[in-house]
Amino acid sequence: MPVCPICNGFTTFYENCPLCGLPLQDAGVIQDFYDDYSAYLEQDIYEDGYRHNNHAVCVHLFVCPHCHFDTNVSFRRLNQD
Repeated sequence: MPVCPICNGFTTFYENCPLCGLPLQDAGVIQDFYDDYSAYLEQDIYEDGYRHNNHAVCVHLFVCPHCHFDTNVSFRRLNQD
């Protein structure tokens, strides 16, 4: 099954907040924020049901700790060979 390069630490992502210019921080995969128990469930149950989640991409929430701007960033999953 393909894996996320961000979740697995293969790469890092840096982007500055478009509002205040400070670095955005990775808050984790977006499905962890859907409901109280979503962080404890398998990611596969959210496929195609929420914001383009599927085996091809992993969507992360990035937030600015200063001004609280947030955005979703999709990362293409890598095949394990």
